[in-house]
Amino acid sequence: MTDEIRTLKRIEELLVLIAKSMRSEQLEEILIDKKHRLLFEGAGQFPVTELSKKTGLSTATISRLWQKWEQMGLLVKDGKQYRRVL
Repeated sequence: MTDEIRTLKRIEELLVLIAKSMRSEQLEEILIDKKHRLLFEGAGQFPVTELSKKTGLSTATISRLWQKWEQMGLLVKDGKQYRRVL
């Protein structure tokens, strides 16, 4: 591994750490609620219908929450799906 790659990896690690610390309060609010935690952790990994069954939340509620979390910078829209930033 070259010095440049090591440096870039270290920069990436530090940026992730900074982003996590800046978003920690917002994440804490989400992770307190079990349904919201399941929904957040499942973003980009499971279809909305499956997450709706797992959480008991309607697909409309899931869509609204994901849009809110996208505005907060916690999720990004990747095509038609949302995925976690961190």
